[in-house]
Amino acid sequence: MKPSAPKMHREHPLSKCFRILQSLGPQGEAVWTVGKTIDDKAERLAYLVRSIAFIREKAMKPDTWRSIPVDFQTFVEAPTYLNKKGALWPAVMQQGLEMNSGRYMETVLTGAIGVAKTTLALYTQAYQVYLLSCLADPHKLFDLDSSSEILIVFQSINKHLAHDVDYRRFRDMIENGPYFRKNYLFDTGLESQLVFPRNVIVKPVAGHDTAAIGQNVIGGIIDEVNFMAVVENSKQKRDGGTYDQAVQNYNSIARRRESRFMQMGVLPGMLCLVSSRNYPGQFTDKKEEEARRQIAAQGFTTIFVYDKRLWELRPERFCGDRFRVFIGDETRKPRILEPDEAFDPEDAHLIDHIPVEYRSSFENDILASLRDIAGKATLALHPFILNTEAVDDCFGTTLPILSREDCDFKSTKIQVYPKRIVNPFEPRFAHIDLAVSKDSAGVTVGHVPGFVDMNRGEHVEALPLIQYDFILEVRPPRGGEIEFENIRKLLYTLRDKIKLPIKWVTFDQYQSRDSMQVLHNNGFIVGYQSMDTDTYAYDLLKQAFYDKRVRAPEHPKAQKEVITLEIDKEKNKIDHPPNGSKDVSDSMAGVAIGLTNRREIWVKHKVPLHKRPQFQRPEKAGKNSIDRKEQRDEYYNRADQFGREVNDVRQAV
Repeated sequence: MKPSAPKMHREHPLSKCFRILQSLGPQGEAVWTVGKTIDDKAERLAYLVRSIAFIREKAMKPDTWRSIPVDFQTFVEAPTYLNKKGALWPAVMQQGLEMNSGRYMETVLTGAIGVAKTTLALYTQAYQVYLLSCLADPHKLFDLDSSSEILIVFQSINKHLAHDVDYRRFRDMIENGPYFRKNYLFDTGLESQLVFPRNVIVKPVAGHDTAAIGQNVIGGIIDEVNFMAVVENSKQKRDGGTYDQAVQNYNSIARRRESRFMQMGVLPGMLCLVSSRNYPGQFTDKKEEEARRQIAAQGFTTIFVYDKRLWELRPERFCGDRFRVFIGDETRKPRILEPDEAFDPEDAHLIDHIPVEYRSSFENDILASLRDIAGKATLALHPFILNTEAVDDCFGTTLPILSREDCDFKSTKIQVYPKRIVNPFEPRFAHIDLAVSKDSAGVTVGHVPGFVDMNRGEHVEALPLIQYDFILEVRPPRGGEIEFENIRKLLYTLRDKIKLPIKWVTFDQYQSRDSMQVLHNNGFIVGYQSMDTDTYAYDLLKQAFYDKRVRAPEHPKAQKEVITLEIDKEKNKIDHPPNGSKDVSDSMAGVAIGLTNRREIWVKHKVPLHKRPQFQRPEKAGKNSIDRKEQRDEYYNRADQFGREVNDVRQAV
């Protein structure tokens, strides 16, 4: 028999990695140094293979680099670079590796608080500075004048926050990094910014869109984007529309990046958009949706999304037991589910499983806990209406007399359904919340079909049913403004042709004087009623919802506006969340307060005096307060007498 051939000696993968790294100079030595600190052999091998592949890929373009760069993990942990072993949790490091892989141009960092969003963004910007330092000639590569700056900016709600929260931490990181003390020094004499060789600059900027005007911004951090200002009728907008600070700041920086650095559809650097969750539809939500659209359209995205909760990053901190929370929706409020409580399978996406360590926090303040701990956006941070189920029960209880929920009187028009009019002899009250070019106007008409007794413990109150004939959102036509005469024409048509007895019309303050005068001349009783001076009107509307005294047609936007209302206790006013609205709900509240306070209606329905609550606002202190009260009482007495006389005449007829 022939002797068998000797078995070939197979080189161990770790030995092979060591041999390769020996040929890669200082970069290879840094990788091996980090690899030796990884105890798990499989993880160590995976790290070495990945880091070698990264260096080899960069080395394929030797003319691009002055020094071949290392990967993100090596940069953070190696003693010759940042020397921050353990600064990023393992799960966060994996996310950092992916977002700095070169496949992304922007990163959205959101979710719960305490999940290293800002920390990861800062380490990412340090890595981007390092990559710039490795380039042979960044100005030539990006077709810039050699004397121009390449800028990385830190921006927040204002410059103070950008400097103290982000820039200060970043500067300390750079000052303590061995690489930036030996290989890529910055001017230590400047405190307001970091100036590196070849005009690479890192600095905090103000919180407005012109803060970096005319500068070559390659990347940076925009922090707290979900908490930036949203101002209606802003002077910062030429058309007097809504100023969205986050959108304006992002667009300003994004345009500068694209105009200066875009090459073949690829942007160098990284723009980090950082913020914990706040409201649905917030800025980070829009960017996440953009990432999903990119994936659906082209199979990949240039927007990396980091959306985490603490137990996903540090599971070893938790015992593993969970309790279930129903996070709520537009018609149902959030609540903790009982251990054996069943739920509709269609609501499975609304059920979250929370570590038991957080149960007391959820029991004390479920809305804040959903937002801060579970990383879920809530409809309102300080909700005015907590019982959203009561609101849902009232919508859809009657049919609208109009064919649409919204229109612009140009491309979309409405029809009236006279057969849907009920209680045709009851006087109608209308409230109109006017708007300008970009906001919608709210137009609502309602009446009182009757009164109901409400038991308040020791007292019984007679209160009106509030039935809305229609709720209408009037949108501005494309490229134009709302023409208020179209709203007046609608009222004329309803009163004169359809015979809907609209008697009273009130307006908010904005641009209402002209319409009030015109309608007054055409036989309407007009007045001014603001929803923004105090909470009075909305208090009446909320109580009516809770009492189930509201009959309203289906109107999704109005319903959403009502349940997302927020109360500002310091200013004693009701407001909407940023990027939200309350134009239509304002018109509903205007009708509610108008119908409730018309004494003629109380007299018409023969409500006894002892059952009439005192709804009127208390008089402001002043020398004429008593006179005004006496005049008002006299007016109400005359109105009561007039109402009785009208009823007597009708009964006689």
